Amino acid sequence: MRVRFARTGVILLATAAALMTIACKQAPKPEVAANQPVEKPAPPPAPSVPNIHATPPVQAKAAAAKPGPNAQKKPDTQVFGKGKASVHLKGSAHDRSFWAEQLDVDNSGNPVLVDEGWDNRDKVLYISNDRSFTCGNGQPASGSTLMAIYAKGNPRKRPVGSGWWVSELNAGDCGVPVEGLYGCRFDASGNNTDCGQATVQPEVNDVIIVPLSPSANSPQTSTPTQPPTAGGAAGQSSPSSAPSNSSGSGPGSAPNP
Repeated sequence: MRVRFARTGVILLATAAALMTIACKQAPKPEVAANQPVEKPAPPPAPSVPNIHATPPVQAKAAAAKPGPNAQKKPDTQVFGKGKASVHLKGSAHDRSFWAEQLDVDNSGNPVLVDEGWDNRDKVLYISNDRSFTCGNGQPASGSTLMAIYAKGNPRKRPVGSGWWVSELNAGDCGVPVEGLYGCRFDASGNNTDCGQATVQPEVNDVIIVPLSPSANSPQTSTPTQPPTAGGAAGQSSPSSAPSNSSGSGPGSAPNP
């Protein structure tokens, strides 16, 4: 009798265990509440250019393109700048001069060390340095930056105080899809005009600007904006990708250093 009860107990336990296993397998999975928000990945930042401008201290330097009292003279070179943010200067060594000094390039009241190059043949002041900045989309970034400011008597007849600047960015910096040069042209008041992806033309030391695509993942299909004509008017115009900086009127003459 005891053996029969024992066998019956084993059978009942095995049956109960099997039923529990089947019930667990068939139990419905908990559903996400209908009103529970689903997190979506943040969209990539829109591409933009650095918030760089030709500030009054920079334009004033172009109006008197010569080394300051504490400037350090630098050797002659035909390539001025760093990396892709550079230009090839023409003419002989007598047509140019180079120095380094402290200059307030962001109008913050805090001068930083920059390299300066004066092209006496084309009457252009070049300023080069590695700098940190915020982008038009609010991101922080940094890169080698080159700025060119036209002085009085420039043979291209560009407005005095106007010019261009470029910064070398890595892919992802400022939301740009590919590494390279990005920058703007600016008018005689220091306001950025055409902005976007930039290419320095080594033959004339000018820039071609391709406006940025609204999406970092979209191809760049916009028509490049050509450099201004000899009279100073741009061949095409596009909205600036960075806020412009309003300053006073353009500087005056630019004596030789």
